[in-house]
Amino acid sequence: QWIFWVGPLLGATVAALYHRFVLRGEAAKALGSFRSTGAATART
Repeated sequence: QWIFWVGPLLGATVAALYHRFVLRGEAAKALGSFRSTGAATART
């Protein structure tokens, strides 16, 4: 029965780490390139 506790907890931990380091890293890169093009200042 321990697998019903360990499996979801381990899966949630892996998903949280993936989101934090992989997805957020790509979002930060995209935001940085958006800011460096000057597109954000062209709207004001």
